[in-house]
Amino acid sequence: MAVRVTGKVNRLYVDVNGCYIRLDGLPPEDTPKDGYFQLEKSHQNYDALYSLALTAAANRLDLTVRIVGDDIKPTGAYPDVAYMSIDW
Repeated sequence: MAVRVTGKVNRLYVDVNGCYIRLDGLPPEDTPKDGYFQLEKSHQNYDALYSLALTAAANRLDLTVRIVGDDIKPTGAYPDVAYMSIDW
C-alpha cells in the first residue's frame, strides 16, 4: 500500500476538526476510507497545508499527500496527513 499519493483535488470538506481532502484518480488499493485524507486542525502546519490544498484545488494542480504511518486504510478512521506538496 502507498504512503504517498498524487491526484487532483476534487473536494475539500472543512469542519471543526480540520479539513478532509479527496483526490481524483487514485487506484482502489490507494484510496482511503470514503476517499478522504484528514488534515487535523491540531497539525502544527495546518494553515499552510490547508492553503496549499486550496491552491491545488483552485488551479487544478496535482497535490501529493504523504500520510502519517504506513496504513492508507486505517480501521474506522481517515489517514492523517503528514505533509503535502504541489509542483508547478
